[in-house]
Amino acid sequence: MIQTAETQLQVAQRALSETVLPALGGAEKHVIEQLQLTMAALAFMQQRLPYVRRYYRHLLRSYLDMADAMIDVLQSHGQVAPDELATLCEMGRAALHNPEAEDADYQHITAALRSAIAGLSVAAQGTDHEAALDAIIIELSGPILLNDRMWCIPLGFELRPQDLPIPSWMGR
Repeated sequence: MIQTAETQLQVAQRALSETVLPALGGAEKHVIEQLQLTMAALAFMQQRLPYVRRYYRHLLRSYLDMADAMIDVLQSHGQVAPDELATLCEMGRAALHNPEAEDADYQHITAALRSAIAGLSVAAQGTDHEAALDAIIIELSGPILLNDRMWCIPLGFELRPQDLPIPSWMGR
């Protein structure tokens, strides 16, 4: 049995492209398209697998920065951050400092932070600090979106991928 995930993905791609795809010569168009999409997904996974942990950690740090900035705004307006947001920030920092944290932990906490941030933004509508919170979301979402664009470069949607910076999670 092949031991590395990268090699297993490579073997699966080769089997699909060299054995399965040619055998489906007379198959309906949607069957071929689904196989090609599967092969593209495997290629993407193979290309990004070495970076996935660093990518998830980077994303979590980005949302922690956003949450911290929002907490600072709330405090400057005499408000207290919701306990949920403070708890999620603690969980996120703990996960980042725990060498045994799982990728799923990073994903779960990031999703919860994103949801709590959105909830805080909705709850701030009509308040004196709404504009400040919105400004933080807009300002700090830019780097997150750029990071996501860099993650998806292998999918081929970027017109000029060479113009994007090398992400920190890829190393230098």
